[in-house]
Parts: sequence; structure tokens; C-alpha cells
Amino acid sequence: YVHSREGGFYRCSKQASETYVEEYQKIYGLDYTILRYGSLYGPRADATNGLYRLVKSALKSGIVGYEGDVEAMREYIHVEDAAKASVDALGDKFINESVVLTGQEPMRVIDMLKILAEILGYSPDSVKFIENKYAGHYVRTPYAYQPKLGRKYIPPMHVDLGQGLLQVINEINQQN
Repeated sequence: YVHSREGGFYRCSKQASETYVEEYQKIYGLDYTILRYGSLYGPRADATNGLYRLVKSALKSGIVGYEGDVEAMREYIHVEDAAKASVDALGDKFINESVVLTGQEPMRVIDMLKILAEILGYSPDSVKFIENKYAGHYVRTPYAYQPKLGRKYIPPMHVDLGQGLLQVINEINQQN
């Protein structure tokens, strides 16, 4: 969201934070690496996490539902992959740069919903996509033209989305 037209105050706070870090480096010489993440999911998530909310709702209702744009795409990244990629990105090769840490490839949200339904043993009819154009939320990409560049880092090894979803499902079931 940091270089997006979407995101409202959330975007503004991210832009301001990055600008402060960059300005501090210019004045005081303290090196930095700014980390930006794709759509995080995995263990120890809570109701503030989008994928966690989807899984929990599906387990409770038997419906795998999502409210948003039918064309919505996300780059899901498991928290374990994000942690390892963060350590790599904080090395010397990304000094004074912004790094975007994402999953292996963009995925349509509807495809992820179908995968989740299949894992849960639900029928394809259980997938409900409520089309709604959320104000302040991106559809295909969070990027808008901006003169600042962030480098994308995709971990060479990753937790498979299906395995990660199973992990989230098991964790939610253990909480109940």
C-alpha cells in the first residue's frame, strides 16, 4: 500500500514512516532496510489477519466466503517464509533499500477460496464471492506510479499454500 492510490490513512502512515527513515539516514548516516510484505498468513495469527478470518468463518459457517472484487489478487506469504526472507533481506545486499517480501506468485483470491473449500471437504458451491468494491482496497496490485523503487525478494524455498492453510485450520480447531 505504501505506493498506492488506495489504503487511506494506513497508506499515509506507511509513506510517512518510510520517509522519516530515509531522511534520518540522509542526516545521521544510519543505514536501513525497509521491509514490505505480501499477504501474510500462518500460525499465531488472529482476527486481524485476513486469511485467518476466512478460515475461521468457513469452519464456523460451512461457507468459504469473501467480500471484495472478483478480480482480487494477492501474493500470500507464509509467516515462516517471511521470517526467513526478512533475515536474508536484512543482510548487506539491501542496505538503504526497500524490499518487498511476497509469496511465489500472485494468486486470484477466488482460487485460494476454492483450494480452502477443497481442503475442508466442502462442495464447490460452498464458495461464495460477494462482489463489493471496497473503497481504499486494491484489486490487482497495490502499486501506483511513484518514483521510488522497491526490490522484490521471493524466498527460494517456501511453505506450500495448501500446507499453510492446513496449519491455520489445525490451529483454529485447537483454539475451539
